[in-house]
Amino acid sequence: MMRLIAFKLQGRFGHFLRAEAGASALSYPVPPRTVIMGIIGAVLGIKKDHPQLLLEPMYVALNARTPITHWHKAKLRKDPPEALPYRVKSTQKQDKTTKPEKATLTAQEWLFNPSYEIWVSLPEPYFEELEMRLKRRRWYFQPSLGLSEMLADLEYIETVDAEKIPAGTYDVGSIVRQDQAELDISRIYEVNLPLHILQIRMPRIVTAERVFTHAPYLMEKNGLSIIVNTECAYRAGGRNLMFL
Repeated sequence: MMRLIAFKLQGRFGHFLRAEAGASALSYPVPPRTVIMGIIGAVLGIKKDHPQLLLEPMYVALNARTPITHWHKAKLRKDPPEALPYRVKSTQKQDKTTKPEKATLTAQEWLFNPSYEIWVSLPEPYFEELEMRLKRRRWYFQPSLGLSEMLADLEYIETVDAEKIPAGTYDVGSIVRQDQAELDISRIYEVNLPLHILQIRMPRIVTAERVFTHAPYLMEKNGLSIIVNTECAYRAGGRNLMFL
């Protein structure tokens, strides 16, 4: 038995850079487990690159519709402007004191109005502090949705008990780890669910040296439940969940 804090994570824009992205900045449709860990770290006031040391073991489940996306061209500077000289003559012109800046236009895939339902369990004392801060809307640092300019809003929903359920076939109302479950195709056809299942590989664990470990996931485009055979499901608040 464990306790889970349920909350909503949302904002106007989001961008979660794909690990395999090249010149074009593709985005994951949902925040990976490592990003959620960073957002919780911001709420709790944990310094950068420290959440992965302090918040493990962290259990997190997520469900969402796939957001609408838009390709936005961002101008990124490749070098800083030249520093001003120590001595400046009154007759000196501005173009003599600076150098041209190198910049490039990079296409970024932005998510419009992303909204995610998240369930999380943390080791103490962070669980109770996170619950308190979400209820009172008191973040230590401003959380963001991938980029610092894309501010995130968190809304506390409830705190529920979660219990592991026996191996079997379940309607799982969260993103499913593909290596821990198998789609029950016959049951899906039997109930005639209009499922649009996406396969995605995302970061799951990150070390203090920023070395990432990935895992494969299945998610339903419209946030519908996925029918799978698994021995890793939990029952929480009347819903079957699987952790990222």
